[in-house]
Amino acid sequence: MHDRKLTKYFCALLLGAWVFPGHSLAVPKVERHPLACGDVFPCPPEIRRRVDFWIKVFRTWETKQIVFHDTLRPERVYSVKTTDSRCSRKRPGRNVTREKRRIRWNLQQIAAKLEGGGKKWTREQRELLTLFPDRDPKEVRRASNNIRCQQGNRDRFADALRRYGRYRDHVVHVLRDHGLSEDIQYLPFVESAYNPRAYSPAGAAGMWQIMPRTARNLGLQLNATIDERFDPDAATWGAARYLSNATKKLRSVAEEKTGESVTTSQINPFVITSYNYGVTGMRRAIRKFGPDYVTVLRKYKSRTFRTAVRNFYASFLAARHVAKNADKYFGDFNSDGAARYTLVSLKHPTSVKRVKKIFRISDKKLKDLNPALTRYVWRGWRLIPEGYALRLPYRKDGWTKIIAKLEKLPPEQPQLSGRKYIVQRGDTACAIASAFNVKCRDLIQVNGLGRRALIRVGQKLNIPGKPRRPSKTIVAKAPAATQVRDTRVVSMAQTGDQRSVISDGSATEKTADTANTATPQAKPVQPVIAMAPAQASIPAARGRLVEPLIRALDLNVVIRQHNGKKLFSIRVEPEETLGHYADWLGIGFTRKLRKLNHIKPGTQMRVGRRINLPVKSIDAKEAFEKKREEYHRTLVDEFRQHYEIVGLDAHKVRKGDSLWRVAREYELPYWLLTRYNADNLSPNIGERIVVPSVKAKKPQKEPPLTQAS
Repeated sequence: MHDRKLTKYFCALLLGAWVFPGHSLAVPKVERHPLACGDVFPCPPEIRRRVDFWIKVFRTWETKQIVFHDTLRPERVYSVKTTDSRCSRKRPGRNVTREKRRIRWNLQQIAAKLEGGGKKWTREQRELLTLFPDRDPKEVRRASNNIRCQQGNRDRFADALRRYGRYRDHVVHVLRDHGLSEDIQYLPFVESAYNPRAYSPAGAAGMWQIMPRTARNLGLQLNATIDERFDPDAATWGAARYLSNATKKLRSVAEEKTGESVTTSQINPFVITSYNYGVTGMRRAIRKFGPDYVTVLRKYKSRTFRTAVRNFYASFLAARHVAKNADKYFGDFNSDGAARYTLVSLKHPTSVKRVKKIFRISDKKLKDLNPALTRYVWRGWRLIPEGYALRLPYRKDGWTKIIAKLEKLPPEQPQLSGRKYIVQRGDTACAIASAFNVKCRDLIQVNGLGRRALIRVGQKLNIPGKPRRPSKTIVAKAPAATQVRDTRVVSMAQTGDQRSVISDGSATEKTADTANTATPQAKPVQPVIAMAPAQASIPAARGRLVEPLIRALDLNVVIRQHNGKKLFSIRVEPEETLGHYADWLGIGFTRKLRKLNHIKPGTQMRVGRRINLPVKSIDAKEAFEKKREEYHRTLVDEFRQHYEIVGLDAHKVRKGDSLWRVAREYELPYWLLTRYNADNLSPNIGERIVVPSVKAKKPQKEPPLTQAS
């Protein structure tokens, strides 16, 4: 019996040494730090040890190190290991899983020995027991079921400090203009490590990690040409608007709950937490428990009020402390100087190619100064729009002479050149590309067709590349089934006011003759007899993974007759707001939309709801559809630039689940889940829904600071 116990003990030691070479039995200590708190951002005694833990994360442990600690008492650290394994709640690395099991086994052994009066302790168990001064077996057993992993962030924080010097002055200026505390300048350390190009798996983007739906409400552009979430200046203004509005809303509900005025120190912890959790969630918490932040942390229960949210305010206080004491914790470090640039407001749409040539500036430098421009602009498929405030390297003369020269140049056309093609029966994407002498992959990318290049009859495609005359005859070896019929092309550059007409959402195949009757003014070109080159193809298994992501949504406006009048309507898709519809319709405000649909201010639109639109003409309808399609294509495109789908998991629906809540639980975009569960947007308890597993396309040098438990 004694030999068997000894064998188990040595096996545990060997396992630890094999999984993590250099395994040390010493339990890491989390020091207490002298926090400088005040009336603006208080540090309640109940959360000070949480703050101490996050200070340690920021100043001591590197991103290659995984910290294993207690979920409810983060300062109780069991071990710190160096590994390349992932620290993820849903898909942790194998080494992380093994270490959690090893710690759990030891804690359970400690609890059993405390209950049974056992006296034989391993060295590691003695070390772990020091973390439980009350020697309460119930507490130890509870702790064995609440082991969490957290990635270190010292090297990431050092990078953030360098970037911080570049943006600090502007951030502080904007915060002052909005009447906000200057200490909020430390929030981007937690959100993005001050990286304006940061992009999370949930779809949040930029230095302030703003979600697509929120962007429009904050006055930020997000379309196929510009995404201002990546613009550090514009995003800072947007974040300040959010925090200012959140302060007003939360103060109002707190005073309504208490019946008296509330202090800044009472409301600010809720304001900071709302940046991660949302104003609606914080309002619910205040209505239930009042403006007592510690009580909310201790008692508020919600499926989405998880560890990352509970730690958010503490991590903000820690980031503020470390940044203010950077010299102490990081010694001498290089900090970027304040951003200096010259702003040029473009009077005409201009290509990136022309800007680089006339100002003699490199592609890298121009991208660094203008991160809001999308890849469609950098590829030449879109022009930098008129009125865009282009950033150029700083010059005392403000580039005056060269700007004058730029303004005298003739107008440009993007490489698309306005050419359109309506998909006919029998067409394939690569056959169309071949007919126009353009690369198939370029045509797929510019139209957001995905790797399977799915197209439908009647779909209007943009043709990339410089204007060329289509080849008269192209022959390639391919199955006869892919032969392209007599095709008709409408070149917007040639036909002026002529328009290509697409049926309203019909994906039914039509003959070439039927399709041609919709474009009586179109000039026919020579018939193209083309055999499609090899389609952009992917293995069947890979196709099943990505097909829902790249599948085109039906975003067309539906036209119905009612009492002799035409009604234009759509169904709401994720990440859309009435503000988006107003923008795409060009009506400015949402008043008309609210009146037409009997929607009260503040009402949340449910995905799938039918919305009537005040459309005045077919041209306005087509413009709306184009902008709506571009918006959703941009969401997918940005996601695919950063992440790929590597697997599909099944989630069994529990009480209180919705696709939105499951998306938050798995830290994925809500729109992504709706694409993989298009036939079951309101699942019942017990049903299984599909949850895609994502992986960063490049190694993440900057993982999220707070991770789900």
